[in-house]
Amino acid sequence: MRRHSVTAERRFIVSNREAILDPTGQFDVPRAATLTPRIGNLAGARLGLLDNAKPNAALVLQTVAAQLRAQHHLGAVSTYTKSYFGTPVEEDRAKEIAQSCDAVIAGVGD
Repeated sequence: MRRHSVTAERRFIVSNREAILDPTGQFDVPRAATLTPRIGNLAGARLGLLDNAKPNAALVLQTVAAQLRAQHHLGAVSTYTKSYFGTPVEEDRAKEIAQSCDAVIAGVGD
């Protein structure tokens, strides 16, 4: 699959007749934020589970947390739920999660 840059969009050429457009904007622009470094060891870590409020998200997150507890001896596990799956997590909730958790898993259900 060849990729061609187009102003304010990304275009992925699938065949001579079809293209898939990615409407996320220009991709050569530097990011305003950086990702937090990965946690080195989960033993004793405070884990946050962010449920996006879709069906089965909580079940998937709880299952993953149970596996991590068994394999990596996690510390406390806290569950947070977004108010609506179609919107980003609220700013104050994101700050609360960042302050009280060493690692966070965001779950998508359905």
